Amino acid sequence: PGVFGTPRLWRCLLDTTELVTIIVPVFNRAPLIDRSIRSLCAQSHRNIEILIVDDASTDDIEGAVAAIGDSRVRLVRRARNGGAAAARNTGVAEAKGDLIAFHDSDDICVFDKIERQVAELAALPQDYIGTTSSVIFYYSLSEADYPKMKTYFRPYAHEAPFSGDLSARTLRGNSFHLPTLLVKKSALIAAGPSDELIRNNVDWDLALRLTRQGKLGFSPEPLYLMQVHLSEGINLQRISRSTKFSAQSFVRITGKIRHQGYGGPDLALHYTTAARHLLRLNRPGFARRYLRAALVITPFNPKLWAHYLVSYAPKLHSQLQIRRRAHP
Repeated sequence: PGVFGTPRLWRCLLDTTELVTIIVPVFNRAPLIDRSIRSLCAQSHRNIEILIVDDASTDDIEGAVAAIGDSRVRLVRRARNGGAAAARNTGVAEAKGDLIAFHDSDDICVFDKIERQVAELAALPQDYIGTTSSVIFYYSLSEADYPKMKTYFRPYAHEAPFSGDLSARTLRGNSFHLPTLLVKKSALIAAGPSDELIRNNVDWDLALRLTRQGKLGFSPEPLYLMQVHLSEGINLQRISRSTKFSAQSFVRITGKIRHQGYGGPDLALHYTTAARHLLRLNRPGFARRYLRAALVITPFNPKLWAHYLVSYAPKLHSQLQIRRRAHP
């Protein structure tokens, strides 16, 4: 160190002016984006561009964007609907910043999220490609529903590790929420685009490839707030709760993991999850293929054998699922 400080300190100071592109995919969310986008416009890191990628909406998204009145907000229109993965790919292709962040159209983040993540990434060694944070899930409710209020943090403690080389951890399941990520654009491009053929578990599919590009930092302090609706009817409309899309994503993602040569117990668990989704879709024959593949890896798993036997009685499986939901 000298009178001018360390090279790392100077790199931290210089990187605070770096342009960050924040990508927000939207589809028929014009009434919701004002609150969400204004939490981005209020960021203490001022050098940002906010790309609202409209996935062929039919509402007045142009009017909603114009009402925000911030020159850093840019609307990118897609000619046809392709899902969140396609919208994010469009955003990455349009991004001018060397650092990329993602944001969902109905969520908010703390005012210094980008500033803190840029500084954290600048202070990390060169083999770190990005950084994530924890997220607060909170219920959207009325005063009358306040006694039912629940708030929780992700990732959970048992999902560690949260930083460093997460490639092995990500094989067990998704290790972070994409909207908490700040990542180098070069690493994102090297990982390859988001898979536009799946509508669910898109974050996990990208994480499997991204974590092989380098290490990730982690902030345990939540920088992102994600809304959960108290109404089960509204939650069931979310793509993440769709049995059909969940089955499709597990079938496709487990196929990718297998083709990469991985065949450990985590893959058996994912095969089992795919089979359970397929059973809910009344596809018992297809489900048994995945259960047999799982049994090849873990042949002495009694729960797995139970799933396999129940697959020959789809009605019994449906009754067990109903009973399980009634008595969690």
